[in-house]
This record gives sequence, C-alpha cells and structure tokens, in this order.
Amino acid sequence: MTFFLCIPEYEAEGYKFEFITVSDIVKSVKKRFSEIDSYQANFKIETKRLEAKNVQHGIIKYKTSDKLLVNFHNPYGLKIISDGKTMWIYIPSMNVVAEQDLQVESGSLFFSQTKSGLSRLFSKYHYKFATKEQPELQKDGTKKYTLLLKQRESRSGYRTLKLWIREDYIITKAHGDTSTGKSVDIEFSNINTDINHPKGIFKFNIPSKARIIKNPIVSEE
Repeated sequence: MTFFLCIPEYEAEGYKFEFITVSDIVKSVKKRFSEIDSYQANFKIETKRLEAKNVQHGIIKYKTSDKLLVNFHNPYGLKIISDGKTMWIYIPSMNVVAEQDLQVESGSLFFSQTKSGLSRLFSKYHYKFATKEQPELQKDGTKKYTLLLKQRESRSGYRTLKLWIREDYIITKAHGDTSTGKSVDIEFSNINTDINHPKGIFKFNIPSKARIIKNPIVSEE
C-alpha cells in the first residue's frame, strides 16, 4: 500500500501523525461523486497518435444516475447522450447514430465522471500516487492529488491512466495511453456542482433519416 506522511499534529502526549493512503483518496473520490446530483463543466480533449493531433472541446452535463449529455462545439453537432441505460453517439457529418446498451462497459473517459464509471475504473486498474508528496504542487500554483493507474489485466482500451484530482476530490484532468500508441488528454474546467438539470435533456430523439448502428462496443468480459 502506498502512503505518505501528511500532517504532524502536536498533542499533550506528543506528536500525532496522520497518514493518507491512495485508497483513502479513491474512497473520497467515490464518496464525493455519490453525493453529487448534477454537475456541468467545459471540456477539452487532445488526441495524439504519432505526428497526428486532434483537439475537441465542448460542454458536459451530468445527472444521477449516470445520465450524461456531451455537446461538442468542435466538431460542431457531435453528441454523446446517456439516459443511464442506453448511450447514443450522434455523428452529424456521417448522419449516423451509434446506439449502445450500457450493460456493455464503455471505455470513454467521460464515464469516469459518473458514479458507476468510477467504480468500474478503479476496479479494473491498480493505482498508486504519482509522486511521494501529495497533494502535488501544479504549475498554476494549485495542489492536486495525482494518481497513476495500470490495467489489472491486459485488454483493449487504456493500458495506463493518470488522474488529477482537486482537494475537494473532483477529477479535473485525465491522461490515457493505449497499446496502439494513441494518447488522450481530457481536461475539465468551469466545474459547477450547484446546478439542477432537467431529466428531459438526457433523452435523444434519433433523426428520422439517420443510419443506426446497434451496440458497436464489444464487451470485454
């Protein structure tokens, strides 16, 4: 178990030392997300493979349990919507809708921002602190807990991940690497947990002329 010395507290009998383990941070992150009814954030995704680089951005909205709406501003019109049971990915440039039964696990980093997504994430990976001193001082002067994750079993998807977690246990950034040489960075900003989204925004009306692809994600189980 990875741990580090956090804060020495002086008491009449002497010094009391408090230790925080990486498991403590994971438990606190899970607890924090279980207490959130709704949130909203801006996101930016950078995908790299060899010399190619792609940047996407937009806004993400979440409501318990596992309702998700991801509106892309770039590429414009692309949407990811989940009502907790089904996920739809709408690609307007191709006039295609991927309709996915969420009994099959999603590998999207967006789902690490949901309660069940976090549970799956931490159950599929070994995790440890990225550095000895936690929370770690960032370039912008803030402090964040940084965790390194490695797949427990070799499978498709992200072989390794790094998470940046605020001191209030909200994930603000993730970096993932695949076995095919692709890397993905996703960063969340303007995070608002004091918001109430109507349930209706998590319903998707499939365009009448769109081509539907059923369950394109293959289960890894």
